[in-house]
Order: sequence, then structure tokens, then C-alpha cells
Amino acid sequence: MGKNYNPMSKHHSFYDTIDQIACYGISKGIFHLHTSDQPITGTSIIIDERSILNFGSCSYLGLEFNADIKAASQAAIEKYGTQFSASRAYISLGLYAELQLLLEKIFEAPCVITPTTTLGHIAAIPVLVEDGAAVIMDQQVHNSVQGAVQLIKPRGIHVELVRHNRMDLLEERIRELRLSHKKIWYMADGIYSMFGDPCPVDIIYTLLEKYPELYFYVDDAHGMSIHGKYGRGFVLSGHSIHKKMVMATSMNKAFASGGGVLVFGDAENARKIGNVGGPLLSSGPMQPSGLGAAIASARIHLSAGLPVMQARLKENISFTIGMLKKYGLPLISEAGAAIFFVAASYPKLGHNVVARMLQRGFYVNLGIFPTVPMRQTGIRFTVTALHTHEQIEAMISAMGEEFQLAMVEEGITLKEIYKAFRQAVPGHLDAENSDTGNEKEVSLQLYHYNSVRDISREEWDSLFESRGTFDWKGLQLLETAFSNNSMPQDNWIFDYLLTRDSSGNIVAATFLTTALWKDDMLSPADISAQVEEKRKQDPYYLTSRVLCSGSLLTEGEHLYIDRGHPQWKEAVQSLLEKIYTLRELRQASHIVLRDFHGIHRELDNLMIDNGFFRIAMPDSHIVPSLPWHSPQEFYDSLSVNNRSHIRKKVLRNISRFEVEVINVTSWAEEVEYWYGLYQNVQSKNLDLNTFALPLKLFRQLALDENWEVLQLTLNDNITNPEIKPCCMVFCYKTKTAYIPMLIGIDYTHNAEFNIYRQALYQVMLRAKKTGKEKILLGFAAGLEKQKLGAQAQKVYAYMHSNDSYNMEQLAVYSSSGKKQRTVKT
Repeated sequence: MGKNYNPMSKHHSFYDTIDQIACYGISKGIFHLHTSDQPITGTSIIIDERSILNFGSCSYLGLEFNADIKAASQAAIEKYGTQFSASRAYISLGLYAELQLLLEKIFEAPCVITPTTTLGHIAAIPVLVEDGAAVIMDQQVHNSVQGAVQLIKPRGIHVELVRHNRMDLLEERIRELRLSHKKIWYMADGIYSMFGDPCPVDIIYTLLEKYPELYFYVDDAHGMSIHGKYGRGFVLSGHSIHKKMVMATSMNKAFASGGGVLVFGDAENARKIGNVGGPLLSSGPMQPSGLGAAIASARIHLSAGLPVMQARLKENISFTIGMLKKYGLPLISEAGAAIFFVAASYPKLGHNVVARMLQRGFYVNLGIFPTVPMRQTGIRFTVTALHTHEQIEAMISAMGEEFQLAMVEEGITLKEIYKAFRQAVPGHLDAENSDTGNEKEVSLQLYHYNSVRDISREEWDSLFESRGTFDWKGLQLLETAFSNNSMPQDNWIFDYLLTRDSSGNIVAATFLTTALWKDDMLSPADISAQVEEKRKQDPYYLTSRVLCSGSLLTEGEHLYIDRGHPQWKEAVQSLLEKIYTLRELRQASHIVLRDFHGIHRELDNLMIDNGFFRIAMPDSHIVPSLPWHSPQEFYDSLSVNNRSHIRKKVLRNISRFEVEVINVTSWAEEVEYWYGLYQNVQSKNLDLNTFALPLKLFRQLALDENWEVLQLTLNDNITNPEIKPCCMVFCYKTKTAYIPMLIGIDYTHNAEFNIYRQALYQVMLRAKKTGKEKILLGFAAGLEKQKLGAQAQKVYAYMHSNDSYNMEQLAVYSSSGKKQRTVKT
């Protein structure tokens, strides 16, 4: 799966997401496990002094226990030591030459041995993909291939994604790219490592013949040994290697030795990569023990014994499929691979089942984001030739029992699971098992409204007033402004959710908007610049419908939770279940719940369980109090450095500005001029790349008594005496907070007079004059705001992606400024 996936934010670290999910798995006792210090001799492993049947091994033929292979490994150590540490550019153990001859017999093609499959990709791809070529990657191609492709992007190589196994879209892209590129490399897996589904090899070979420009690079690590003559893999099980093809595979899985192999249809490519492939020159070689084991394994592959092992594994695979059907488990793929994926949808069900299976004495894997989409979590397991039918049925029978119990415990049905994977519920399962009997005693009631007008103003404001611009009155204005507009991005759907306990008290509440977002909203500015070039022809390129707590025009904590209430988790759970229903109703690709100030561990775990991952948002800025009484006192309250900054950048020019406060106006020309100033800022602000807000909104704001406009006009004699205002700031007033939300600037004299800094300073003075207790300054320009006494607050959001394809497309773009292309569907 696309592990280089970037969930929107340049502020977000992908590694933080992985760490969040890993820590939760560790806390559940299912990640980072270790076997005990006891021998492993077959399908059993020892964990915490308990014997556990292992259904997580990728050594599909069980060759790691083969006596000949173990003896060859030991003999190599005795003869050559534990390592032969030298660059292969200079000298290698003779075992390399022996192994290469054997591998070329297996594949009947030129081969290059690599220390690992990943290093093989890094050695081959930068050499194979010449300048001026194009690369198309399958959406689910292995991360190791994607990582190698990252190395060539700075050269300006054209890189794009195509939806998983969509050969129709692949051919469409080939037809277009062949007009401008002499070579087009399609990169895929032979058998995909999570769901166990294969690539359509026959169709790809047809395309190779049809299009001279097309070349094929494939990673067949999970097909090696178990498919094809001499175990040459799934991809080559029905074909000889194509002259325009390179196949990478692994000796770390069913081959049971270590190392990787590159197999070539063109001997010249094999020779060149062997000479210049970076990791083949600078990385450490395979150790003697691995080389000895690989030679022994290769001989077994060339022997009459291999088909017997393959047949035994194939029988186990067929038996496993039958057992999964017998016990009614939702299997995702029946491709004949040794990898099986039982759908669970929500991570909480996956965690539950894996933990239960471990307690029952069976080790299986959890397939979870980012290796699969968050709502397509599942139980991944493998079978080997060493498993007996009795062991397989015992495991699947236990899984069938535990799966049912876990569904009841987590409140999930088979209908929901199949829907999450976009598969029809089989008729007999629908009839027999779709109801899990998980109805719980209802003590909380969720209420759903489509307008804030249907909710008591007093009750809503008791929850949200002074949190942001989304008190009862402010939301009425937004509902009016973002309805009945001509452009799709200007029409928002509003939903209000309140969960009450049996006494009618609100335990959790939020409001949500469904709107069209630019997928690169929080991407680096140079990425957005590239995407905007594409949008000149297609205004809705890389955009998605997003169901978001709050809106693009509100900031603050949009989710109210009474954490002192004993049922707060159940209340949040009811909100999340309703939000998933709304996502489907609104046909949104993503759900974004924001803005959370700090990490609450119990809530964090609850969000993971329900298919959300945490992302870091840009810092928000708040002036928590205004204890000063005059501009001089304000100035004196700042640090020495900040006083110097204010003196040089603001106070020096303050006499050049006339500041006017405009409360209500219906003067159309004035509002349209302000809108033009806003457009100046919006068009430049690629750091927060959104659609421009509609003029209708500004007209509504100008008429609303809760909003006011700070208008700055330069009065310097050297300027045109008829000069118009150079800046406006739309500010919202709650009982306690002053909130500048929208700014517009005439940049003509900005560099000379520091207009933006002057506007920030005037906001501070105005907030004090209106008697407010705090100022909510929002995102962006953090250093400038902090110089005026604002405090930065870490802000987080939780995101769920129903379809991450656009996000993965966006990750293909290069931050170097080179333009990349992605596939339009």
C-alpha cells in the first residue's frame, strides 16, 4: 500500500501517525512482540512462555527448517567466517558466482543478486529510468518501490499514480504519455502484500506488445518459490520474462535464505546495473551464511522436490479458503496466494480479534493504516506448507468464534464490514449473520439537526460561545452565506449533532460542514503552485468533498465533550457512528475532526479504534488576556526584542495610517472593494490553499452587527490623495473574545509601510477598546503574532479517508519545484 501517503499537512509528520498507531498496538499487546529464548522447529513459537501457532510467517514452503539449507549455512560460516566485508565492486566471495549461475537456471534469464530486495530497487530504478522517461506506479505498489522512485524525482522524472489494477486507466495514460516520452515504466507488485491479490499479468504482457514505449518493473517477492517452474514466481508462472521487463524478487520469504534478486529481460541492463547500481557498490554484501543457505535453496528449487512442496502449499491454500467460507468469515481475496485478509473495517474490531486470537493460542497479523486504508482494517494471516489441515481449521474455527464475539462487543455488523470494503454482502451471510445481537440498552440519545435555528440559542451558546465564530448567531450567517450559490465550492451542507443523557444533559456536541476542499490545502506552497497550474485547465483537479467538524471559516475547538460525565466515551462513540452515516449520505471522501488543543490519551485511543488517525495542524495563536490599559502599557508589557520590532515596524509608521471602524454597511461598492483586497491575499496564500470565499459572504458580514471592519488608509502626502483603503480586517465579536477572521491588503505599499503588521497592532488596540478578554488570532504568520504577545497552541485534527487516492496522488508531486503529473480519473 502507499506508505508514502501524506495526509494533507506540511506540518504533519507521517512518522507521528505511525508512532501513534504503533504505540496503541503495543498497549494492546499485539505489536512488537518477541519470541521466548527457546528453539523454533515448526509452526509453533513461544511467546510469554506459551506455545502459539504461528500464522504470520512469509516462509511459505517452510524451508527455513530444511536440513540441507541449515547445514549449508553452517558450512559457509565454518569456511569463510561470519562475514566477508568488502565492496563487491572490488571482490566477492566465490559463492556469489555459484549462486548467480543457479538463479539464472531458475529464471532462465540474466540475474543480479542484491543484499535485499529494497536495495535492489534502489540499485535498479535510478539506472533504468532515464531522463525524459515517465513512471506510472500502481496505487498499492510496495513502499520499497515507491521509496526508490523518490530518488529519481529530483531529476525531473515524470511520476504519477494509477488506481489499483485499473488496466483501462493505465492504457489511457500510456496513450497520452507516449506522445512526449520515449519510455514509460509501469511499476507494480506481482502479489500484493496485504490483501494477497495479484496483478493482471496477461493484460500487462498484451500492453507491452501493443505499446513499444511501455516497460514493466515488478516486485514479485510474495510469489517467489510458491509459483511457477523452479519457483520463479507468480509473474513468470505463465510467461517467459519479457525483453522490456525487470522483475525484483526476494530470497527472504519462501526462498528461506536472505537477499534479493533482479531478473532481466535484457542482458545489457543486467550488466549495467551490476556495474553502477549504487547499493551494489557501496552497501555491505550478503553474509556467507546467507549465501550458503541460498545456494542450497536454489538447488532444492531446481530439484524434483519443489513441485511436491508447492502442491502441498496449494492444497493448504485451497483448504484455507474452504474453511473461511465454512465459518462465515469475510475474506477479501481468493487469488490463490498464501496471504489471507479477513475484513474487519474499524481498527477497534481488528485489535479486538487479534488480541483474542493470541489468547486462544494463534498468532495472526493486524492489517492497519497506512498499509491499508484506515476503514479497511483487517486480520491478515499466512499459511505455509508446514501447517496441517487440523491446525488451519482449529485457527479458523477459533477466529470464527472470536470474530462474532468481537463484533458484538464493538457493535459492528457484517453489513458494515462488507460496505467498508465496497463489497456486496453474500446472500447467506446477509440472512444468517448480519445481525450480531449487539443492541445495547439506550441511555444516551443523539439528536441531529440541519440548522442551528432548530437548536436553543441559549443552549448552543452555553457550549460554544467564545470558542470561535461559531456561536448561534454566527452560524446563522454562515448557513445563509453558503447556500443557493452558483459555484459548488460555495455551497456547504450543515449538520448539528447533540448527544444527551437520560436527564437531557448534553454530553457531547458538534457541528459539521460538508464542502469541497482542495486536497493540497496544507501542502507546501511550491506543491500547491504546481497543482494550481493544472487547475487552470481543470478547476476541480485534486479536490474532494470533506465532512469536517467546524468549517473552513471557523477555528477553535468544535467538539464539545463533558469529560466529567461517566458516559462521555459512549457519547463520542454515538457521534462518530452518526458521522460515518453522514459521510456516506454526503458522499464525502474524507472526515476531518478539528481543532483539538493538545492530546487527550483516552480520546486519542477512541479515535484510532474508530478509524481516525491524528494529524498536526498549523499552530493556532491566542492572546489569552489583555491586562494593559493603554498603548504605552501594552508596549511596555512586551519583551525588549519585541518592543524594538514594534517600534521599527509599526510605531514608526503609525501616523501614516487612518484607522476607521465600520460596523454595518450596505454600500455595495465598498464591500466589493474590500472583497478585492481579500482576493489579493487569498491568491498569494498558497500556504493555506483554499477556494476563494464568495462575495455573498462579505455582503452578509458587512450587514451583521456582530461583525465589524477595521479599515486602514494611508494618508501620506507622497501618495495619491484619492488613494483607497490599503487594508481591511473583518472581525467577529463574542461576549469575551475578539476574532479577526478575514484580511485584505493592497500590496502596493506593503513593503514600505508594513501594512500587515500595522493591521495586527490595530486589532490589539481595538480588542482592548471593545472590552474583550482575549483575542483569537488563528493560524499562519505565527512569528508576527507572537511579537505582539500571542501564544502558540498546538492544534491537532483527526482524519479518516474513505478514498485516499487523491492524497496519494498529491504525495507524488515533488517539492523541488519540478512539475509532476498524476492520473485523472
